[in-house]
Amino acid sequence: MTVQQMKAERRAKLRDAREISRAITSETPEREARAKEAEFDALMAEADDLADRIEETEVRNEGDSRRPVGADAEARGTAYQELTEAYALRSNQSVADWTRQNRSTVQDELSPGRYLRALILGPKDDAEQRALAGGTDAAGGYTVPEVTSARLIDLMRANSVLSQAGAQTVPLTTDETVFARLASDPVPAWRAENAAVTESDPTFSRVLLKPKSLAVMVRAPLELLEDSINMETELPNILARALAVEVDRAGLVGSGSDSEPTGIVNYSALTANSFAGGALDSYTPLITARTALHSANERLTGYVMSPRDEGTLAALVDSTGQPMRKPEAIAQTPMLWTSNMPTDGGTGDDESQIIAGDWAQLMMGMRSNIRIVTLRERFMDNLQFGFIAHIRADFAAARDSAFTVLDAITPAA
Repeated sequence: MTVQQMKAERRAKLRDAREISRAITSETPEREARAKEAEFDALMAEADDLADRIEETEVRNEGDSRRPVGADAEARGTAYQELTEAYALRSNQSVADWTRQNRSTVQDELSPGRYLRALILGPKDDAEQRALAGGTDAAGGYTVPEVTSARLIDLMRANSVLSQAGAQTVPLTTDETVFARLASDPVPAWRAENAAVTESDPTFSRVLLKPKSLAVMVRAPLELLEDSINMETELPNILARALAVEVDRAGLVGSGSDSEPTGIVNYSALTANSFAGGALDSYTPLITARTALHSANERLTGYVMSPRDEGTLAALVDSTGQPMRKPEAIAQTPMLWTSNMPTDGGTGDDESQIIAGDWAQLMMGMRSNIRIVTLRERFMDNLQFGFIAHIRADFAAARDSAFTVLDAITPAA
């Protein structure tokens, strides 16, 4: 399989795994729930294997000096070495692995669900007791142990379209993180024999990641926490999905106000394209975006659009009424959709946008610690407990020109 085919298969397996996870509810019989959990684990293992194969193939194709990441111990050691040296993690690299290698000094690891249950029902063993004792604070909250917290972040990333598209994650360890990006390349010049070499300096600019606060609250009945066989899986999934939805929205279309990050559509130096707006009656606008990026010496690795626009493209037919074939140039390019791409913009309140670009150039800065607050009294009259999960995140592009936006897309006629 090609890299694009393997990526498509991996996305399909992750999507199937999420559907299985969502299908396990408090009403699911125990035997059926266990079977579904086994199926979920098998799909995630297959997705991990595909991630390794993608990495090996990309390294081989691109001539990367890094050794491939395989399943054996030596290759895993290489992967950990990369995590130690990396400032940004690719979409198939784990924040939990990075934390184990770089940050955590705690030997005990708890799953996010096991930790959340212990917050309410109390610790059942020494590992849970140590995790809770080490994370309390004066305000009644809990700073989740580092690796447990990172695993919850990885779960959120698995539900994020930005991560699926290929955005890199930058673990942030301070309130402000600065990295340099190349604003303009040095320009070489031809020279005569014995002539002086023309000097040309690259121009660098400063990119600041300053994480902003994001929080979500969910409620759970005491009986469900005590009796459910899958609550330890479902509760982290609920929190992760909720956080992922808003992380995607902010990273794509965030306003950049004091309270939220700036999304891609509001970057100041995006690559311009010649699309003038209108309905998607062919794949030509997508080719227009591709041409604009290539003209700016940028790559196209994927499109992100609204479900409405994805549906419009999927429904295109040719003059004989047959489904319209994608142009070969973009046939293998992922077309991801998310409801976080608005469809109510423009003068008629019905316009949308499609973002195209090299998604590996998008940096998602994440503080590696998640703070959990339990609300024990607020909902106690209904024997319910509240959980507030709080993270801090920000976004920046290594190069704004790596993205172009098709604006003013109207509904199909």
